[in-house]
This record gives sequence, structure tokens and C-alpha cells, in this order.
Amino acid sequence: MITEAMWDQVNQISMIANVLLNAVLVSVFYIPFMRKRVRAVILGAVYAMAMSILYFATINFSGVTAYALGCAAVCIISAITERINIPQKIFLSITMYLLLWISMELAILPWNLICSVTFLNPKVIGDLQQIMLYGLAQAIHAVIRCALLVIGIHLIKTMYSRKKELMEWRELAFLSATYITIIVSYWICTFMEEAFEKASGEYFWNRYPVYHEMRALFGVVAFLTMIAVIYFYQKIKTSEEEVLQNSLVNSQIDELSGHVHSMEKVYSDIRGIRHDTNNHIMVLGNLIKENNSDQALQYLHDWSEDFHAVDINAKTGNPVTDIVISEKRRQAEDVGIRFVDDFHYPKEGKVESIDVGVILNNALSNAIRAAENLDKSFVEIKSWRSGDMFMIQVKNSYNGLLRSSDENGLMETSKTDRDKHGFGLKNMRRITEKYYGTTQLEQEGDVVIFTAMMVI
Repeated sequence: MITEAMWDQVNQISMIANVLLNAVLVSVFYIPFMRKRVRAVILGAVYAMAMSILYFATINFSGVTAYALGCAAVCIISAITERINIPQKIFLSITMYLLLWISMELAILPWNLICSVTFLNPKVIGDLQQIMLYGLAQAIHAVIRCALLVIGIHLIKTMYSRKKELMEWRELAFLSATYITIIVSYWICTFMEEAFEKASGEYFWNRYPVYHEMRALFGVVAFLTMIAVIYFYQKIKTSEEEVLQNSLVNSQIDELSGHVHSMEKVYSDIRGIRHDTNNHIMVLGNLIKENNSDQALQYLHDWSEDFHAVDINAKTGNPVTDIVISEKRRQAEDVGIRFVDDFHYPKEGKVESIDVGVILNNALSNAIRAAENLDKSFVEIKSWRSGDMFMIQVKNSYNGLLRSSDENGLMETSKTDRDKHGFGLKNMRRITEKYYGTTQLEQEGDVVIFTAMMVI
């Protein structure tokens, strides 16, 4: 009687240890996907609580059902603690379920060997020694299973590089189709195994010793399939972003080119007006000499109507940046934003004006949008040289709070259509990296400061 109680105690201790170890690894798995580390720790605690309740419940749950319920509880709490990116949270819970199952299946393979050299060793004498070796076998088995789970989690997190990116529901449906196929196949195998045991009173693996190897092979194939699904998903997302970024850059270049062509037309008109100035002056002089002041005033009025004033008020030292800053000044002042300009194009150094124009266009557009509809709002642009380093800085008023959106330190877009926006900062960083520089975005109270650094 005492011996049976001791066996039960060893089994319970083993179960509790496995639950706690799994809970720790669940937290480790979720850390890079959550905004705050403490929330990942909470998810691990939820998993431990759910599995403990299921173990001590009066209703018997199979391992398949218990793991599924534990991961479902984690999914629900993760969605409650962070009510964003729900499709990704569902996908992560399914992924964690598969990782737990696969590590369990692979760890079964060395179990017979562990048993044969520990508590089932013929040289073992006495029940107490056998129970102690049984506990040792369980500990070794748990270490192997956790090691397999750690490897799986590491590989999944490595392949899933875009961890903070929003997942759409259609993407969840696409990714989950393969996962669900694997899970259903696993459930069918488990059901057939249990049905065989009830019908024959014999364990399936005793009748067919290769059964465990086949399940382990299925687990390996399932894990490789998971890796492939995540890898190609990340590749597709990267390709989509590159297409959107290139489209945005091309549209900005087209916009700048349109401004340049408009400026060229204005300059052409000015040259034509300058060419005709002498004739206009001669006509006005004759009208005044003849005391035809009314006709002179009318002639002057008609002349001014034909003259298109140049709305280029920035003097940066480069036509492209003159146009961009003048246009952004007009946009800012139209919505009541005070615009301060102290930008000067570098006189020396190798930098393409179109690249600087794209940076200015993006940075000032973001600044104007952030400062719009604020009291005493302002936008300030300035530049300076420090050795070979050319610095561009844009400051603007802002009443919100900037939030980091990914591992690169870029900030989260405030637009609702996140999949088609938020590329301005990435494009500006990509341009600065072309000149061995980088970008920085920071907030000081109610002022946002963007800085672009380029080695020219």
C-alpha cells in the first residue's frame, strides 16, 4: 500500500514539474510577441493553472484534450491582455499546441532505453530503489522533452522574424489550414490507438513496436511543415512590403518630378516675361507721356494678370528642396501651423537631391499631420554639417505618445490602414543607410524630433 502511494507521489511530482517547465517555456515563447514581458509571464502562469486544474479535475482528460484546453486558455488571456493582433494570438496558440505535442512524441523514443537502464534494470533490488530510479527516469525524460521543446521554440522564433507585424484574418485562415490538417491527423491516430486498446485490452505499441517510431516520424514531418509555413509566410510579407515601399518611393519621386517640371515652366515663363519687359516699359512710357494714365493703369493691370508669381519662398540652395519646403510651408500655413525653415542644402559632398527631397517630403508630411488641429502648433526644419556628417532635423508639436512597432526601433503608424502605411520612416531609413547613416525619432514632452544623418 505504501509502495503504491509512493508511485502515485512520484507521478504527481513528475506531472507538476512537467507543467511548471512547460509554463516557463510558454512564457519564453510569447515574450517577443507581447508588448510587455510581464504579460508573457502571466500567460505562463495561466497555462500552469489551467493544466493543474485539468489534472486534478474529477473528469478524466486525455493529453490531447488537456494540451488543447491549456493552449486555448492562454489564447483567450493573451487576447484579453492585449486586444490587438488577435489573429496572430490564435496562430501562436495553435503553434504552441503543436510544439508541445511534437516534443512529447519525440521524447517517447528514448523512454524505453531510459527505463531499461534505471528502474526496469534487472539488477535493481528493492521497491524503494526502484521508485527512486523511476523518479530519475522521469526527470531524464522531462529534460529531454524540454530540450526538444526549447529547440522547437528557438527555431520557430528565429523563422518568425516579423513578430510585431499585424496578421490579417485571411492570413490566419491560410496558415491554419495546414496546422489543422496536422492536428486532425494527430487526433485520428490517437483515437484509433485508444479504440484498439479498448477492443483488444492490449497497448497498440506492444502489438506493433514500430508504432512509436512512426508517430515520432510524423512529429518531425509536422514540425518541418510548421517551419516551412512560417518561412514562406515571412517571405510573402517581405515581398508585399517591398512592393508597397517601391510604389511609395516611385510615387514620391513622381511627385517631386512634377514639382520640378512645374518650376521649369515657371522659370520659362519668367524668361519670356523678362524678354518682353523692355517692350512693356516702352508702351507704359509712351502712355504716360501722352497723359493717358487710365490706359496706362489698365495696361499695367493686364500685364500683372499675365504674370504668374512664383510661389517658391524657400532659399535652400537647391531647386528640388526649394520646391518641397515651399510646398510644405504652404500646406502647414493653410491649416494654421507655424512653419520655421532653417534648411540649407549642402554645398559640398555627394548626395542626390532627389534622396534629400524624399526625406524632406516624408518627414514634413508626417510632422504636419501630427501637428494639425493643435493649439499653437509648429513645424521646424533645419540642417547642419558636422564634418562629413549632414544632419536633417524636423521638430513638430504632438499631443499623443509614440509607440515602437517593431524590433528596428521604428514607430507605429497612427493611420488605421496599417498594412498600406507606416513605410515613410522605413524609406527614410533606407535612404540614410545608402549614405552610411541612419534615422532617429524621439519624443520630448509634446514635441516630436526626427533626425536623419548621412555621411556625404
